[in-house]
Amino acid sequence: MPEIVLIIFAAGLIYYVATRVAPKGLLFKLKKEEATTKKEQDDINAADDLDEEQALINKGQDLFNRGSVTEAERYFLKAIKINPKEPQAYHFLGMIYLRQKEYDGAAEVLKMAVGLNALNDTALNNLGLAYYNLKKYDEAIENFQKSIQLNDKIAHRFVNLGLAHQGAKDYEKAAMDFENALRIHENVENLTLLAKNYLKLEDKKLGRKSLERLLEIDPANTWAKRTLSALDN
Repeated sequence: MPEIVLIIFAAGLIYYVATRVAPKGLLFKLKKEEATTKKEQDDINAADDLDEEQALINKGQDLFNRGSVTEAERYFLKAIKINPKEPQAYHFLGMIYLRQKEYDGAAEVLKMAVGLNALNDTALNNLGLAYYNLKKYDEAIENFQKSIQLNDKIAHRFVNLGLAHQGAKDYEKAAMDFENALRIHENVENLTLLAKNYLKLEDKKLGRKSLERLLEIDPANTWAKRTLSALDN
């Protein structure tokens, strides 16, 4: 029964992509897939040691990495037709839709990706990004937290969590998130986020401390100088 549901979902996904995610031309492109060019077939056949599904994913990933996201999308859709249980294809589709700012579509396919592989911390982070851009902050926070539980060594994931907490108006938790990001990577961007967050909390002491840290690594930062001067007056 789960396999039947996945097959139905794959068919529905292709219909969704054709009618909602990319209404201008994907129906035509899906029909055109039936007339696969010789070069495309040669690309697939070149991977002698891989099955067709993995070859399609590899080719799609290569196209994605080179910025040919529309072409890459076609290969991932083909892979899903062959195997609706393949999490990689859903994940890459989600990354494509994130790049195209199609956040509803990204959320749908990334939910499938993490449903099929709950240990993919990158997919969880990307799902959080989709929800964040949809302003669904509770869902974003949940997925960012799951991503961090699996891998807590990446600073920008704490930044993402902090931004989601800000979206939810929870500036206390956001401050902790930005502090955690700084423990991994102290830079201008993360210190600026922390300082601005403390200013939202009207915590002048910690705001001043953050601004002083920022000026230590970026002495010419005019915003930090101006803001620190205003706090001192």
